[in-house]
Amino acid sequence: MPREKKLSKKAAAAAAAAAAVLTTAQNEKDEDDCSVASDRTESTAQLSDEECVSESECYEQKVRDAMDLAVVKSVHTRTNALTALTTAMQKRVLTTFLLDHHQTLSDIAERSLKKGKGAEQVAAARLINLLVLSLSELPQAEEVYKAVSGVLTVTLTDPSMTHTTRLECAHTLSVCTFIACHDLAEVMNAMNKLHSVFAASLPKGNGDLPNHPLGLSSLHTAALSGFCLLLCLLSPATLYTMANKLIKEMCDLLGQSDVDLRIQAGEGVALIYESARTHNAHYYCTQQRTLISVLQDLATDSHKFRAKRDRKHQRASFREIIKTVEGIGNTATAGKNASGSTGAGVIGNTATAGGGVINELITLGPKHARQELILDSWSLKIQYDSLCKVLNEGLNTHITYNVGVRDVFSLGPPPMQLTPSVASLTKRNHKKINRESPASKARQMTRNKNRDNRAAAKTYDD
Repeated sequence: MPREKKLSKKAAAAAAAAAAVLTTAQNEKDEDDCSVASDRTESTAQLSDEECVSESECYEQKVRDAMDLAVVKSVHTRTNALTALTTAMQKRVLTTFLLDHHQTLSDIAERSLKKGKGAEQVAAARLINLLVLSLSELPQAEEVYKAVSGVLTVTLTDPSMTHTTRLECAHTLSVCTFIACHDLAEVMNAMNKLHSVFAASLPKGNGDLPNHPLGLSSLHTAALSGFCLLLCLLSPATLYTMANKLIKEMCDLLGQSDVDLRIQAGEGVALIYESARTHNAHYYCTQQRTLISVLQDLATDSHKFRAKRDRKHQRASFREIIKTVEGIGNTATAGKNASGSTGAGVIGNTATAGGGVINELITLGPKHARQELILDSWSLKIQYDSLCKVLNEGLNTHITYNVGVRDVFSLGPPPMQLTPSVASLTKRNHKKINRESPASKARQMTRNKNRDNRAAAKTYDD
């Protein structure tokens, strides 16, 4: 028995050694078989990593999917697809992508604007606006404008369309003409169409204001805003010859019940005065005293039947308009940009520039490349407000990286766009203030002791 056990142990050890040799040989064979495909495996893994990292390609693929959904039979699906395309163009500047797809998008929007109704037409008009703005630096923007300007004009002047649709067409026609149209005759034609819309709110021959359905005043405001935007394209000499007639119409609109329409008319008056005085520094309207009297009444309006917020907004606006009309300070100053950066839309300060016009300081750009834009003329303010209405939350992105939009405000070339890895590293190295440190707590407690107004009033010596 002990001898059999000893033999069995030796057999087991030999079998284990043979199995180890076979396993080693098999592994070497497998390695040799896989060596041929190793390069292909590595390259495939590298391609998949690039596809995962390339966020822009995934974004563009989503835009293509939305383009496919914009031509289906369902009205609801088409409307949502048009809205998604507009949002995609707001969030990112897709100029390179649109070079190959602008004709398709233009055809989709034009077809929806012609054959659609209501919400679909509104979404199509907004898409056209973003398409032209995204291509504003390229000649393709003018191609899109020429293709859609006709249907925009027809829809705007068609009384059977909804007020919301005509309102969006007014915004789109004015901004697209401002950005992409280089023919003065076309500009004047667009101005005449917009004028025919808001002229319906002018007083009749007997002096009575016309009665309009609820919500039409917003359409008149949009048309007047677009008209004022296109006035910025006219030369001071041309606008000087039209000044008296236009100011009379604007003065008639100052008596409207809608606060936005009154303020827009007042800004139109200030813009006309600013441009006319660029041509003739001593320009005054033929009804100067009447105009100033009306403006002063609006700047000191205290009627209780109007909302408190409307009264506050109106008084603040017309105080600056009066300074321009009365010629206090330099009212024909051009916009200035502080050198140092670029980017987007936070108003840092509001003051008076030379006593004649509001001065809005806007901080632009990413943290590594800040820039300040000073809106110190009414033309710059009207242009900036028009872009705010179109771009909404995408204003920061476009005013930072869209070359065409930056050229409007003479902001220079766009800043360098950091890669995601560098951006995350910059954010990681940014030191935040420690609010919980003992020194910070002690400083806060010391400050709080002097912030009680009642305690300060007791120790105040007159």
